[in-house]
Amino acid sequence: MKVIFKNTAPVYDKPMNMKNISQLNRARQSGNALFFILIAVAMLGALSFAVSQGGRSSGSGVSAEKARLAATDLIDYSNTVANAAAQLRLRGYSLSELSFENDIVSGYSNGNCTEDLCKIFAPAGGGVSYLEPPKDIFADTPAPDYEWHFYGDNAIQGAGMTCASASCADIIMVLDELDLSVCQQLNDLLGVSANLSDAPPTDADVGNTKYTGSFSYSETIGDSDASLDGLRSVCIQKTTSPAEYVYYRVLISQ
Repeated sequence: MKVIFKNTAPVYDKPMNMKNISQLNRARQSGNALFFILIAVAMLGALSFAVSQGGRSSGSGVSAEKARLAATDLIDYSNTVANAAAQLRLRGYSLSELSFENDIVSGYSNGNCTEDLCKIFAPAGGGVSYLEPPKDIFADTPAPDYEWHFYGDNAIQGAGMTCASASCADIIMVLDELDLSVCQQLNDLLGVSANLSDAPPTDADVGNTKYTGSFSYSETIGDSDASLDGLRSVCIQKTTSPAEYVYYRVLISQ
């Protein structure tokens, strides 16, 4: 092929055939397609990152959406247990006969309850199934036990009689070692906090004596923080080591 130069630009004396043109067009189209695919992949990656970051609570390992759903379930379940306890009381069972014995967590056998009718977690009694809380709503430290607790050694300020005595202790349902975001969502749903980002109310400690038919006294919850006075359902920060976030629901007050 002979090349003729005009004004420094090469001019070919023979036009490119259709095969060469077709190959050139296909190469250009392939290059354009690859470019757009790379752009789409980059945009998808950026979007996924933004969504994952936006769905997480600041400083928390639990996403805001999951924390909200979990908090709703915890409140609903604790209300169900409270209603079951109230029903057993209406049927004539005394406080000493109420039993939280279940097939999952040991230590709740009550010698005063000799039949299933006075057991919260029996079909013939309260009719409630013991549900284990999801493990991904807890903090990493202190090491969680993933259990609901039923205590009878805490007097809740303003929930009933309040004194430093077993005669004023209440039966409370407790879930401790929670993630901060779950605690904040609980208080937001319960109307305890004005803003979702508010720090939970604090109290020194929570007694941990399992209720098996008799009361004792370890702590008064709410005596050092006026915002806790009279609250029957709230998530607090326990400040005594190991510090942790604790949700409690008063089931029955004295």
